Amino acid sequence: MTEKNIKECQKSLDFVLGWFAKPIFIDGDYPESMRSNLSSLLPEFSEVEKKYIKGTADFFALSFGATLSFQLLDSHMKFQQLESISLRQLLYWISSEYNNPQIFIVENSWFVSGSTKRDDAKYIYYLKKFIMETLKAIRYDGVNVFGYTVWSLLDGFEWHRGYSIRRGLFYVDFQSHDKKLMPKSSVLFYQKLIEKNGFPPLPENQPIEGIFPCGFAWGIVDNYIQVSLMIKPTVCPARSVHKFILIRLLGRVSLPIYIS
Repeated sequence: MTEKNIKECQKSLDFVLGWFAKPIFIDGDYPESMRSNLSSLLPEFSEVEKKYIKGTADFFALSFGATLSFQLLDSHMKFQQLESISLRQLLYWISSEYNNPQIFIVENSWFVSGSTKRDDAKYIYYLKKFIMETLKAIRYDGVNVFGYTVWSLLDGFEWHRGYSIRRGLFYVDFQSHDKKLMPKSSVLFYQKLIEKNGFPPLPENQPIEGIFPCGFAWGIVDNYIQVSLMIKPTVCPARSVHKFILIRLLGRVSLPIYIS
């Protein structure tokens, strides 16, 4: 969060989103960071053209996900920005930067390994996180998001990564002659989500606060280092008996701490 990195990140967002969003949603012209870096390449707009361009969108259409070309860029072209799943922060930034427009998320997801078949728990994790972040942006940040679209319906050819990754709700058997389609676990998740219109206050959706029982065991496993030490545990409120056990099993060193 240094001043330099914040400016570089702002520049990156200007080059990616501001290129289109600032002319349409603000003043009909490109961001100043683009003007100062690409002055000889960008066209100049007359005042009439600026007025004509400004306000020509019905809503802000946002595509957000893993940028498959991101890794191909030279580091100096990334403007200190990292590929991130922080959708809520981006929605808040768009709302603040472009006068709280209506936002429609027209494409959103991440990707999983090409070896993933119908059990795509990792994809469901990303999907649930993104949709929860969207709901937080609406409920807590006052961002005007009115629609969400999953990317994508089925697995496909993903540019320079080809068929090595998957991001669809339906599994495609690329080796079969008829490219058979089969629903993944994420299909059921997304279907139930739509039926409930989000995450109703059911017990399984609620966060939990509290501490574990006094006799609960915590531990650490290490694959390489043989550890031999004694740890003085904190005193348990219920009893004052403490035991520490060191176990080596199948090449791993386990250090469970039992407090009873």
